[in-house]
Amino acid sequence: MRAVATGLVLIGLTGCFYVDPIVARPRVQIKVVEPDVIYRGGGVTLAAKFVDAETGLGTYEWKLYSCLSFDRSGADEDECDDDAFYTVPSSRSNMVNFAVPVMNMSRTAKTAAISVQLVARSDRGAVAEGAGQSQFEVSDAPPNLALHHAAVTYTVGAPIDLFAVYSDPDDALDDVALTWQVTPAAALDDLPLAAPAPTDTTRSAAKRVVPDQPGDWDVKVVAADALHTAVEKHLAFTVEPDHPPCLAQWEPIAPPPGATLPVSAPTVFQVPLVADDLDAFPPASDAPQFGTTRFAWSILPPGAPARQVLAGATGNRLQFDPAAFTPGDIVELRVEAFDRLATALPCNDSAATCSIAASAACIQRQTWRVEIR
Repeated sequence: MRAVATGLVLIGLTGCFYVDPIVARPRVQIKVVEPDVIYRGGGVTLAAKFVDAETGLGTYEWKLYSCLSFDRSGADEDECDDDAFYTVPSSRSNMVNFAVPVMNMSRTAKTAAISVQLVARSDRGAVAEGAGQSQFEVSDAPPNLALHHAAVTYTVGAPIDLFAVYSDPDDALDDVALTWQVTPAAALDDLPLAAPAPTDTTRSAAKRVVPDQPGDWDVKVVAADALHTAVEKHLAFTVEPDHPPCLAQWEPIAPPPGATLPVSAPTVFQVPLVADDLDAFPPASDAPQFGTTRFAWSILPPGAPARQVLAGATGNRLQFDPAAFTPGDIVELRVEAFDRLATALPCNDSAATCSIAASAACIQRQTWRVEIR
């Protein structure tokens, strides 16, 4: 009987001592999503991830502190601020975005690291292990640098203005130095700019180069702060040789070959517009490197053996009075345009139009055959 009774008791005890498996505390890790290098004054995205695959989304409480030194173990809290510069009391998002402070809370020193304190809880409310306090090193931020260039024309002998706009997220602008280098080698002259206001967060610098040869040019600009953290940018442009001038407009309209322009009253012949790299008309710029077109006018009266240059007629317009001729006379008026190179035209005198340029769209000579009425 005892044996049987004992057996029944044992069976009963076995049923009463069923125990659920022990649920281990979840583990969490903090990783930097971006950037690859954390800079003072820059943005950072951190993400917390539960290592356990079965752990749900959970909640996350973040506190971020500025530290004056970086301790890879994250154990040294003495160098960190007592107060957090950024907090997230509780969130279902496992990511946090923030800007790294340049200075600590008391503004006595620059941030060298950020300490992250995270309390992560699983969906069951269990506090995760493994996060605790993590430290991430903070580096000196390089200056920001933007370049651009401007010119009336990118031609040999024409000035090209070069501009640099720079700032620094974690250093005084007075501590940022610019160095310039131009290839091919050429002089760089300073261009005056307005003095910056004390509240300006950017500075500007400008140089001027006058290319002395055609081809591809490169300007390298390096901005470096007091810790020699630097950024390098380049400007590239192509310089063309000085092209011959082109008559862009003329008045009156020249008649087609073999035809004449009837004139019965005083008439102004003129060239209102000449396109040229350096010596356009009207002048493209008042900079000393630019000039203006030189005009040469000539006339071939009826019966004359040769064309006659009109002395003193070097402007862009000529007053023609038909009263000096007999009705029915055919008179040729001609204008030619020259730039500073004053290259002689390659055409025969009989050619009504002519140009050094190979393109038919660019002419330097225009001839009117006028019939006196």
